[in-house]
Amino acid sequence: MEKIIECGNIVFSYNGTEVLKGIDFSVSPGEMVGILGANGAGKSTLLKILSGLLQPQSGETLYRNKELSKLSRKELSKRLAYIPQDPVFAFPFTVTETVLMGRAPYIGRFEFERERDLEIAERAMKTVGITPLKDRLISQVSAGERQLASLARALVQEPEIMILDEPATFLDVRHRTEIMKILIKLKEERGISIVAATHDIFAALYYFEEIKILKDGIIFAEGKTETVVTEDILSSAYGIKVTVKKDNGRVFVFPSD
Repeated sequence: MEKIIECGNIVFSYNGTEVLKGIDFSVSPGEMVGILGANGAGKSTLLKILSGLLQPQSGETLYRNKELSKLSRKELSKRLAYIPQDPVFAFPFTVTETVLMGRAPYIGRFEFERERDLEIAERAMKTVGITPLKDRLISQVSAGERQLASLARALVQEPEIMILDEPATFLDVRHRTEIMKILIKLKEERGISIVAATHDIFAALYYFEEIKILKDGIIFAEGKTETVVTEDILSSAYGIKVTVKKDNGRVFVFPSD
């Protein structure tokens, strides 16, 4: 099966410090992949390389067998959506205006939004449940609602793959659950591939089919949840002794004394 995103032997350094050390990574159509790892493991850097925002010092990243670096930003934005950990909304646009920014790849430089663009934005806001907020200023809604608006803005790009850096950071249980359920819905109903880095081990266990664990710039472990989430692997990856228990098909992780 053709991969949507595939990278091989990726090496990346910041100011001479090697952050990624020969990473191989791929995503299949309709796949939902969670990336775990302690702070500094290289998760955010890897996501930016997969999104074309950073160029590795060596190795290659392919989008459907084409070099990612050779695709224009406009072309790539129609296929891939990236949501950073803490989206910045510098100006007080309405929620609708904010979501419509995701249509930029489809609108000419001197053109205005067409009826189709507005319809797609309306549908995206309905999908993520923020239609009642559409006329509110983005600066006047909660952090969870801003994150949902970011998700809608990415959705109107009509992407094949969505790459998210800590999509539920700083959110309460309700908004965290909403976002994860929306991602599953997008995968199941629209076939969108999902790649998300998270610190939330429990969310990764519950929602993701495939898990990759980064440690010291390498993929330390990868595979199906039940094979990757073990006491030895998690204890080594996070540098803290943990206990893993299974009950009725659910997996629970606790710090050990």
